[in-house]
Amino acid sequence: MEKEKEFDMERARAYGKGQLAELYYPDSSPSWALRLLNKDIRRMPGLVEHLRQRGWRPTDRLLRRDWVQLIFDAIGPP
Repeated sequence: MEKEKEFDMERARAYGKGQLAELYYPDSSPSWALRLLNKDIRRMPGLVEHLRQRGWRPTDRLLRRDWVQLIFDAIGPP
């Protein structure tokens, strides 16, 4: 478990939304990977609300480190 947390902390940094999507779905086209990531974010109970409480908007292209950590915590790291 500690090793898993270390991995998260290393990878949890600011990402462009498309860049993060490609990490999760490297075999998909960039636009399809982005659609899949957006779907993952919406389907996780409470994730959108937690992100919005921290200032996130669905149209944001840059994901701050704290938002990325929330995504990692909810759906797992790529």
